[in-house]
Amino acid sequence: MPESEDLSRYTAPPDNDPDPNEYHSAHIIHYIHKSIPCHDRGYELHEVIEILQYAILYIQDEDIGIDTI
Repeated sequence: MPESEDLSRYTAPPDNDPDPNEYHSAHIIHYIHKSIPCHDRGYELHEVIEILQYAILYIQDEDIGIDTI
């Protein structure tokens, strides 16, 4: 290989940024549904907020989160 050859072409960054992940509503609802402890009763507003906060943690989990689908 000649010393004058431009080697930067081998390490150039990709031309385009990768597309961001998109999630279907069915996947989102799945995680919310699995976060509800009992499906046979009603919940007060503060409990609903706790369930949704738990669902967020569940969605972000590295092992079972939404990016593993």
